[in-house]
Amino acid sequence: MNVFKIVMIGAMVCSPAFAATNQFRGVNWADKRDNFVSDVLVLSGLSLTDTYESASIVADRVIGQFVELLGTNSVRLPINEPTASTFWNTYTGVIDVGLRKGRVVIGYWGPAQPSGPKNMDNWWAMWDTVVKKYGEDPNAYFEIFNEPHMYTKEQLKDLYASWLERYPNVPRDHIILDGSGMAQNIPDIASDSRFDGCLFAVHEYTFWNMGITTEEGWKNAIKAKVGQYADRTICTEWGGAMSPGTKNGVYYDFMDYNQQPTNYFMAYIRGIPEQLREWKMGSFYWPGLRDGDWYSMTKRVGEGTNIKLEIVNQSGLDRMKRSWTDTVEVKPVKQEPFGSINGEEEIAGNPISIPGTIEVENYDLGGNQVSFYDKDTENKGNAYRKNAVDVVGLDCAEIAEGVFVKGTDCAHYALGYTEAGEWLEYTVNVEREDVYTLEARIAAGGDNSSFRLFIDDVAITDTIKVENTGDWDTYNTISAKTIKLSKGEHILKLLITGSYVNIDNLKFTEGTIRLSEPFHFISRKGMQEYRVYHLNGALLGNYNAVDMNSLKREMHRSNLKTGVYFVRSKTGQINQLMELK
Repeated sequence: MNVFKIVMIGAMVCSPAFAATNQFRGVNWADKRDNFVSDVLVLSGLSLTDTYESASIVADRVIGQFVELLGTNSVRLPINEPTASTFWNTYTGVIDVGLRKGRVVIGYWGPAQPSGPKNMDNWWAMWDTVVKKYGEDPNAYFEIFNEPHMYTKEQLKDLYASWLERYPNVPRDHIILDGSGMAQNIPDIASDSRFDGCLFAVHEYTFWNMGITTEEGWKNAIKAKVGQYADRTICTEWGGAMSPGTKNGVYYDFMDYNQQPTNYFMAYIRGIPEQLREWKMGSFYWPGLRDGDWYSMTKRVGEGTNIKLEIVNQSGLDRMKRSWTDTVEVKPVKQEPFGSINGEEEIAGNPISIPGTIEVENYDLGGNQVSFYDKDTENKGNAYRKNAVDVVGLDCAEIAEGVFVKGTDCAHYALGYTEAGEWLEYTVNVEREDVYTLEARIAAGGDNSSFRLFIDDVAITDTIKVENTGDWDTYNTISAKTIKLSKGEHILKLLITGSYVNIDNLKFTEGTIRLSEPFHFISRKGMQEYRVYHLNGALLGNYNAVDMNSLKREMHRSNLKTGVYFVRSKTGQINQLMELK
């Protein structure tokens, strides 16, 4: 079962007077098969063919609509060993979006079996992967084991203690320990002083006691599971029938949970939120979305960017909201144009003007998955800005190895160590509507590097191929043409489409290249090999020619259209534009 604000399987903790966990207003997002699977978890709306980018789009639609339609600020997401080992590069797209929109609880779900994980080495490797990437994220929470019914109380406490010892740097108040059994006995765990500072998780469902038919009865049932530890407990799963369905041979039509109860479902959906409200305890409804589940708070229509969620039962949503008492809002991270650096602090500035030059290292403020996306958390260039974007220094003063290179240590800085799929964004102000010429100062030590530019997520250039400059310290300038850009403020995105290109800056000038006089080759005797490029940087072909006229003839034979091309000799002695008529 899943939740909003990425949570990996856990249960909620309740306090005797009132809880300190009401910052969680969440739902679960689940695999349609349930989360107790032995293979990769595929959340409703995702597929095994998804990439990081497409999974991010689905997550943005689903979690975004949890926020807009339901009012959540947290989501609980499942994790298991196969997902962390074979689907991680895709699944992080979901988690990253969740962290941008609020809190995420990441919880472990094992396969439905009477014993623990099949291979503890794999289980620890899974958590190593998760904690390495998200252990320091202030919005990430870790539910160590969902419904750990296969362990005795002592075995479970020893497992939790081992986890805490292995990951000592994860804040205690971001660690969630399920009660023993099916997350039904909080005192078994919370009474152990080794877990001081941790949160606990409790679960409550009708199928554990369908004989309770009053609201007060259900309030007493969850009280018994939580004991005196409500102030550190989160209810990571509770839920009931939202759609019509059959249980134990009895058919239940749509139920209005704002009316007095006439059956155990209605008593439960009314009673549990009242107790959570009294405790001021945070919770995650099960499920916010699970295809085909009659408990699901929403129904999914469409795929990918066309996903739309529909509320199934408004009275059920009303009761879920009734349980919430928090005043703690998770404010979305604001994206702002970069201005300057003052010590450790980055200060916002003004949009970059076009026409003008964008120094690529001056990407917007906001952070990973907001103003940029980098595939790891380390600045491999160890220069200029202290976040995940890899910036390298150019023409730097002598600095000891391993020492961070500050903004005053080098004459220039460039983007480096790039990988396909990474991107950076810049707030720009286009001063005049026009077609612009782009000149990019680049370096590449390989043959497959490339990038592309977008404004407001619309491509403004073709994919620009970057020629091998010999190494990543030798910079050349390549040119391309944009589509017509609209006047005003926009977000420009630089997307890396082919890995390992260094980019120093992007210069925009108005208009296309205008030829005031014919271009001519410098005379060279004898046959030479020339590379001919489109002005967007794409290599069009290699030609052998003795002079300009013979090269033009060869280009005509290969059906190149009239226009202006960039020509470079293999020896590097000729680098110039040529007009083909």
